[in-house]
Amino acid sequence: MLTVFAYSQQQRFIFYNTENLFHPDVDSLNPDLEFTPDGVYQWTYYSYLERLHLLSKVIIALSDSNYNLPSVIGLAEIESRTVLQDLIGKTALRKRPYQLVHYDSPDRRGIDVGLIYNKEQFRLLHSDLIPFQCQEWPHYKSRDMLHVQLEAQDASVLNFIICHWPSRYGGKEKSAGKRLCASQELKNYTRNLQGAIIIMGDFNDEPQDESMMELCRDGSRRQFINLMEQASSLKGSHRYKGEWAYLDQILVDSTHFEGIIDCDVFDAPFLLEAESAYPGHKPKRAFRSKFYRGGFSDHLPIFLDWKL
Repeated sequence: MLTVFAYSQQQRFIFYNTENLFHPDVDSLNPDLEFTPDGVYQWTYYSYLERLHLLSKVIIALSDSNYNLPSVIGLAEIESRTVLQDLIGKTALRKRPYQLVHYDSPDRRGIDVGLIYNKEQFRLLHSDLIPFQCQEWPHYKSRDMLHVQLEAQDASVLNFIICHWPSRYGGKEKSAGKRLCASQELKNYTRNLQGAIIIMGDFNDEPQDESMMELCRDGSRRQFINLMEQASSLKGSHRYKGEWAYLDQILVDSTHFEGIIDCDVFDAPFLLEAESAYPGHKPKRAFRSKFYRGGFSDHLPIFLDWKL
């Protein structure tokens, strides 16, 4: 756990890869026949609603010590704007003043990133996409990055960038260049932003990998600090073959580092289950093979406590 200061008042921002949050209807933009009642996942509206309630339980459990729900929530592996609307409108979150920001991206699996914010604490100033572009793979489709600029009640400006970088499909080393392209695109985009910058996401790389180190190198105007770089090696946001890793990370620009109170992975016991093949526990995931298991996600959420 990284603890810098302890203040009595704070905001909590979280990021969560929700693991295939699909609506059971067919999306006309990205046909998702697998996640329908007749598809291989036999994905029903009942199962969908159950998943929404489970995810809302996680968000509520991430309330801070004063029982305040997170004020900004970044999400990955969501199918559409509809699933975000249902998450904040058909669960226990419906009583909270949440608004959402979402754009469709060209990902071949039909998944996007999105953001939810408390409209009583922040005002939306601007939002747009940072497209994934890579000259070496000109036809490769991946998730765009989402930029959301919010103004707090004290008039401070915060730029949130939500990421879900290209996967390790085909091997980590073989796919590393795609994530490095995403890193360079993001670094170029942030150079002229005004206000604090908070980058949250599933990067499919770890803090010591080249794509993440690139973000933290000195730039012409911005340098970022990866808050997971010094995190405990006994923990992580994702577990593979018995090994924890921080694929999900939060970075802040160095000029606003003093706003950090705490940053950590949320590993509450109800999110974990015993791993049969290796000692220890792993995230209680929603799916195994083609079967819905009633779990939460194959990733754990991460959070940042911040003083405005």
